[in-house]
Amino acid sequence: MARVSTPPVPAGNGKVPPSSHPIQLPVPTVLKLLRIGFRIGGRVSPMLAGRIAYALWFKPTRSKAPAGEQKYLESARIEQLDIHPHTITTYAWGQSGPVVLLVHGWSGRGTQLGAFAKPLLDAGYRVIAFDAPAHGKSSGKKTNIYEIADVIVSLQHHYGEFDSIITHSFGGPSTALALNRGLKTKRMVSISPPATTRWLVDKFLSVLRIPERAGLNMMKRFETEFGSNIWEDVSMINAIKDVTVPGLLIHDSNDEDVPFQNGQAVADAWTSASFIKTTGLGHRRILRDKTVIDSVVRFVNER
Repeated sequence: MARVSTPPVPAGNGKVPPSSHPIQLPVPTVLKLLRIGFRIGGRVSPMLAGRIAYALWFKPTRSKAPAGEQKYLESARIEQLDIHPHTITTYAWGQSGPVVLLVHGWSGRGTQLGAFAKPLLDAGYRVIAFDAPAHGKSSGKKTNIYEIADVIVSLQHHYGEFDSIITHSFGGPSTALALNRGLKTKRMVSISPPATTRWLVDKFLSVLRIPERAGLNMMKRFETEFGSNIWEDVSMINAIKDVTVPGLLIHDSNDEDVPFQNGQAVADAWTSASFIKTTGLGHRRILRDKTVIDSVVRFVNER
């Protein structure tokens, strides 16, 4: 279900301005079949369609690392950590120095941020990345934002307090939640983050063309499982507003996966963060851009 998955977090009530770059996704066969199934099933049995949509929400797409990431795999020390109930795969570069943690997004991998490793090593840091539950080489078939946040906090127990944390996409709200659950760091970088869970839910419903009654059933399941405050708890603009850690937000104006206005909204909510707007890098190429990487390393080095 390539490029269909969206992170498993219920809707928030924050508002993000409409994007000037409409989301345009490829339509693979599996997506066409899902749309047909939800169109028919959502009318015949909204409850069943809502239950299926709810289950899909928690299942990321696990994809193999492309050839461009092999060099990061080959240079890393790979470790398996038992963080109940999962076995979490971690990647380490460097032997000493302050530790920088890399946090990937939904349906991503730790090595997606591998281009940051060598510049950070050259600046005197040790670098740690990991595959979240149900991602990459870690165990599991489903996960959620709370579980990912708890894994990040557990990594702190294993490696010590992180000097800085660099996140991409859904890694942003996951880390913001972790900061409210005991995570410590001196600086945080958030690249291309979604601002609200309402936007994520709306995208999920739109991409799969889930009928309204089935969508409402799915939303009710979140509230029943996690409580009525779930809508506010896991939106990044809510989780980050009381965070005093200095931050750097970077977002591309041509990001069609998570439109630019999301990053701007997070920057507005995060009073101790600065904001950089890029152009022409999209949602993933931004992680390999030399200018972006140099800006991040400079920010991490500032004291």
